[in-house]
Amino acid sequence: MNYYIVKKGDTLWGISRKFNITVKKIAEINELDTSMIHKIRIGQKIYINEKNKINAEVVLKIILLDLSFKSIPKGTVKLEYDDKSKEIIFKDGVIYNIEILDHLKGLKVYYKNIKGAFDLIAHHKKLPIGKKVLRLTSRQMKVSGVHYPKSGIAQQTLDEIKQSLKNLADPVIMGGSKKIDELHTNKSSLPEPRSDQKRTDSGNSTHIIASQFTEENFILSSVNNKYRKFVIEASKRHNFTPHSLAALIHAEAAKKSNGEWDPESFNASTNAAGLTQFLKSTWLEICKNQHTLIGQYASKNKKLTEKQLLNLRFIPEFSIDAAAAYAVVNFKWSKLPYQKLTEPSSIAKFAYLLHHEGAGGTRSFIQNSFSQQRAKNLLFAQFGSKGKQRASDYLKRYNDDAKAAYGAWLRAYIDAHINIYDYVLDKSKTSGVNLSLEETIKILLEQTSSPTPTPTPTPTPTPTPTPILSKEVQENKPVGGSEIWVDPLAVNKLRTAGLANIKSATFGKVRNGGTRNHQGIDLAADSGTNIFAVCSGIIAVAKDSGGPYGKIVVLEVNIDDLPIQQKNYALKNIINSNFIYFFYAHLSTINVEKGDAVDVTTVLGKTGSSGNASGMTTISKGGHLHFETRSSPLLGKGLQGRFDPIPFFLNKLI
Repeated sequence: MNYYIVKKGDTLWGISRKFNITVKKIAEINELDTSMIHKIRIGQKIYINEKNKINAEVVLKIILLDLSFKSIPKGTVKLEYDDKSKEIIFKDGVIYNIEILDHLKGLKVYYKNIKGAFDLIAHHKKLPIGKKVLRLTSRQMKVSGVHYPKSGIAQQTLDEIKQSLKNLADPVIMGGSKKIDELHTNKSSLPEPRSDQKRTDSGNSTHIIASQFTEENFILSSVNNKYRKFVIEASKRHNFTPHSLAALIHAEAAKKSNGEWDPESFNASTNAAGLTQFLKSTWLEICKNQHTLIGQYASKNKKLTEKQLLNLRFIPEFSIDAAAAYAVVNFKWSKLPYQKLTEPSSIAKFAYLLHHEGAGGTRSFIQNSFSQQRAKNLLFAQFGSKGKQRASDYLKRYNDDAKAAYGAWLRAYIDAHINIYDYVLDKSKTSGVNLSLEETIKILLEQTSSPTPTPTPTPTPTPTPTPILSKEVQENKPVGGSEIWVDPLAVNKLRTAGLANIKSATFGKVRNGGTRNHQGIDLAADSGTNIFAVCSGIIAVAKDSGGPYGKIVVLEVNIDDLPIQQKNYALKNIINSNFIYFFYAHLSTINVEKGDAVDVTTVLGKTGSSGNASGMTTISKGGHLHFETRSSPLLGKGLQGRFDPIPFFLNKLI
């Protein structure tokens, strides 16, 4: 019989990690409802294999958005799959756990309009196998207000609207002889986004945003829409997809507080400048490349001084084109078989790896030929001068194998920062493939004569063993818990805007000169920033509180699922309980429901300005995530039952 016997210190997430099977699947096999996931007992048999059950080939989470990337708050859809039809009422734009037995029979999704009729919004003739997320739009439009016709607006077909937007964001740099100062200061050189209110073919009131209609199936956020044409033209010139190039630019670019790429950025410590942050020496080298716009411009304007050439870094069209060209140069310098990379996702990740490590560094990283000392130096550099202890702790998780530790860190970092599907309008028109950096490396290594490198662990504190359902299942060693922690935001910094000082964003009696309590910490964030499950656990609360906290999520975590450092700290503050609660407040959207079992790094929702954070929509306006650690899911006023969250964090906050 293939089962595991629970031992002291084990959790369902620890068992899940050991045997490479999801917690949801273990719960299904063992008929455990959500309330029992955190209540397995010592001596309990947990079956690992299916017991004569039919496996679903596809498990779907469906997210319904309009084309401005806003969740549709509520509605009804009809799903057709496995030769059956099912109507579902959804809220907050999310439908969970649609299990499909036959992926070859495909899926149709219909959206119910105000007249009670169902509009077909998606038809997939076959589906990819596995646990997938399907993001859909209600139509090829953004629905403004309500889903019904409005009068007084001239009717126009979708094709006509596309044609009216066709000339948006035309290139402005044509290789002429404008003065450099004019090029740098002429703000009108950037095309402005166009926004029209129209009635489309079926009469529905529609707010058209230019970025919605793209010949390239390519979309940028509204604040970066002005750069869309430049990205498309540069990608054509240098054999990228615009999605790959946009993902690369977004990872490299300096950004304003609203997420807009900043063409005026200048880093005084490195002298990197412009939208794509070119160093002086690299830019001057690119100016000699006749395959680039800046190279062609410099060739026609030979009297330009070095200072004038460097000022051209601030011209977005030049900077974007140069970023694409430089990526191609790096491809060649790497001496790796980059031609083998055909998926845009892998091309973008390889390009960013080259940007991060350099051509030689990338080659040694991929071939696993760099030294332990170099790996250690690189790892510690990522944590900074004030993060040496945290870097040491991270290294210990990999048994002081610096190559494994840095490899895990870099893989996780690039996979998290480069996602081409953030720039795809209709994913059904793409391959749908999002290769990881590890998969990209494997493709490159197949074309080299180098020896097979030592495998690098996945980005978890300890490698996950291959499940062997035999004697190993009956071993006496406990498997423990998940033992993985991530910080709640991708970038974690204490809020300062709107406060007397940074201390006011911390925990305790820190407000009003030390006379007023602050029950958690405030992490600076623009509204709409993803929030992550800091550890694997169960959603204890997910609702609009109707009070000063606004929309909230509370994550219940078994203390045994925390890594040792976080576990020891929790045990100092929680007595007579195996559970700790992580509290997220002022959210704009919530992606989970009470009782959901979530894995670490699951996106629970997005930051916002609900509750008493009204108007705090950007970091400069005081936008933040209020984050608490608690001994109970719901508490009253004061500090009782709460304690300082900062010691849990991987990144030093203060």
